Amino acid sequence: MPYDPLTVPGTCAKRANRSSGSVSAQWVKEAGGSSTYPRLTHLADGSALAGFTAFNGATHIFTVTRSTDGAKTFSPWSTIAQGTGDLDDVNLRQLANGNIIAAYRGHDLVNGVYTFYRITTSISTDDGQTWSFLSQINQRAATTTDNGLWEPFIRVANSGALQVYYASENADNDQDILMDTSADNGATWAAPITVTGATTTGRDGMPGCTNLNSNANLVTCIFETTEGTAPLFTVKSVVSENDGVTWGQRTQVYVPDVSGNNAGAPQITTTTAGTLVASFMTDEDNTAASTWPAGGSMKILTSLGTDPAAWGNKVTVLPITSEWPGLYARQDGSGTALGCADNGGVVCRSISFT
Repeated sequence: MPYDPLTVPGTCAKRANRSSGSVSAQWVKEAGGSSTYPRLTHLADGSALAGFTAFNGATHIFTVTRSTDGAKTFSPWSTIAQGTGDLDDVNLRQLANGNIIAAYRGHDLVNGVYTFYRITTSISTDDGQTWSFLSQINQRAATTTDNGLWEPFIRVANSGALQVYYASENADNDQDILMDTSADNGATWAAPITVTGATTTGRDGMPGCTNLNSNANLVTCIFETTEGTAPLFTVKSVVSENDGVTWGQRTQVYVPDVSGNNAGAPQITTTTAGTLVASFMTDEDNTAASTWPAGGSMKILTSLGTDPAAWGNKVTVLPITSEWPGLYARQDGSGTALGCADNGGVVCRSISFT
């Protein structure tokens, strides 16, 4: 599935100089089946792993592929877990001890009705080749009031603590982002803190976080929300100045150009050149009748200078319909990134910045 290269303007968040670049096709959908929700991470040995959900009939399969050429090509690597329940939202991260943690939702469904919710972790001690159950971060039985748990994102804090951010429903119109911390590499978890949503009403979800510049204690988390726009989604962010211990004021990142449309499913990363990049999906370009999240395309913004609240240079990375995008900063010193989404299966494009 080829895509024509295009120029992506981007301002470096750390310095004013720029580098030339383009966007080009990297990775077409998995042969022989559909796949969705791509999330990538780098390993200490220089390789990269991509995790996503593949499907074989009613079976959901957490699939891992591996790249050893700077995230240019990927090959089959392993399976984390599979089942006929609601398995999705897999996220990967390597710890300082070399182990790799996978966090994901693993819910029970009975006749299409949720009966139990879980945010689960698995562990690999051999670079992601084999996996075993590690722990439950949070779990609870379903009630008559929507109380699901969704979309975990893993961060290793500057302190060395393992942090997992995820969405927690309070009601059908209200959802918070929580963060659980582990001091023993994911074996046990402290009580969660609320990152966003404690004082607002709206569906905060799909968190993604990155460090800002070279300050390891300065962190921004991006998320979708219906606060003030329900039932429509926009993208906002919050910043922590103390490594994720406490979080500051909510800031608007993106509102769709077209009234009555959505922007959601965001992620955020900082490239090795210091460019702060946010991705999201939006249906603002879709002229056909559709129901969100159908009809979205993947777009990115870059930070204008050093202020994470100032965004611009909007560029389309993947066309309609591209859902549940992920964003990955290459670790080869090139300052480039990958934008990935489900466009009839997982597709990635290489992004460099002028």
